[in-house]
Amino acid sequence: MSFENLYHLLHFIPATQAWEMPPALERAAQALVHSGRLRINADAYRNFVRHGTADSDLTFTARELTDPALLARTRNVLQRLVAPAAGRDGIDELLERLRRELTKARGVEEMKELKVARVIAQSCHPAVLQLLIESDVEIFVSYSHNVGDLMAVQDWHGHGTASGLQATDERALQVYISCGGDPFFEGEQKTYVTDGFPALARMVVIGGQEIGHFSDVARDGQRILSRYSTSPTALAGRRADLAHITLWRAGSARRIGRLKRREDALAFYDKRSKFSPGWFFAQLRRAVAWARFAMAARPDGLPLRFHTYPSMRAATAADAFLSDMAFNLAPQADVYRHPDPAVEEEIACIEAVARVPQQVMKWGHDAVAAAWPELYRLYYGPIIAGCRAALTSPAPEQNMTIAQSVIVTIRRLLRKRPDYALE
Repeated sequence: MSFENLYHLLHFIPATQAWEMPPALERAAQALVHSGRLRINADAYRNFVRHGTADSDLTFTARELTDPALLARTRNVLQRLVAPAAGRDGIDELLERLRRELTKARGVEEMKELKVARVIAQSCHPAVLQLLIESDVEIFVSYSHNVGDLMAVQDWHGHGTASGLQATDERALQVYISCGGDPFFEGEQKTYVTDGFPALARMVVIGGQEIGHFSDVARDGQRILSRYSTSPTALAGRRADLAHITLWRAGSARRIGRLKRREDALAFYDKRSKFSPGWFFAQLRRAVAWARFAMAARPDGLPLRFHTYPSMRAATAADAFLSDMAFNLAPQADVYRHPDPAVEEEIACIEAVARVPQQVMKWGHDAVAAAWPELYRLYYGPIIAGCRAALTSPAPEQNMTIAQSVIVTIRRLLRKRPDYALE
């Protein structure tokens, strides 16, 4: 079986329009936009400008530079960047200079800002979303394949090639997310092959991981104490889940391989001679292989069916699920290496815990809880409880009324986005 990380699939279709969103979650997405903390680089358009000095690099969105509700905070920041002798005039001059820079950025329309905010809102637990807003986190989103175009030159050298990043400095927290294409593209002439649903899925997956790092931080009010993922409980949980997934992979490899061969044979007849005698025989052999696979998998707790976009046959999905879950427990990259094995294990544990929500976005709660029982319990137990405890207002609800659910289902059936049915 292959061993890789998967970015371009989800177990749900993310909402991008207001009518698709639970009302409370839509209000939270709008609050994120109106906070001015959402920075978007949409190819040739961006909604923020950068102001760098010898010892700082700051960004300001169009909202932070023009919205009367945000100007007081912006002026307080700018006050620290001008000489005291310049006074109010110096602040006004810098403010006007940054506003002129906005014309070069070309801006991002509010409709697109809201779409990005809705996707981010669905990439994390509602309590984490509310904490993002209350903690004044800067969220950077780029349509590029890495976060380099979101960063200052001096930061790009060390971090610019990353797909995502969660960073802390003396000012605040930042979350960086790359999409690898236009996540809202609909049409024929793509700029990137991954425009459309693949980029939308990548945005959710990388957002889930990087916001997962943010939620992993243990807090006392606004003071950062430590990370849950560095506790003995987290380290022991990751080891247990590694052993669990390794047994799953070893025990099911032959059965998955047999079922996959039967599914590939059926796919051959599906394309060339459907309903022929060979097709019926291939159907029978596939059914027998699936029954044998299911009988052996049920006692082990291995999920039998996965509802994903794009959809996959049973054996392909099981193979992808096991390899993806295994990889994200022990991600491979130079940045995770360390000469001290204990430190390297701690780094791997930090990464694995942060990836619990991204795996839920891909495979669903039940599948992740079955594959990573210890880390799943840690994340949706103590970590989410810690996020709730840090809030000053309740987390938004994800519930929709029955009527809204029916409307969403019908409207999506009548107007499917082209990439949603990818095979």
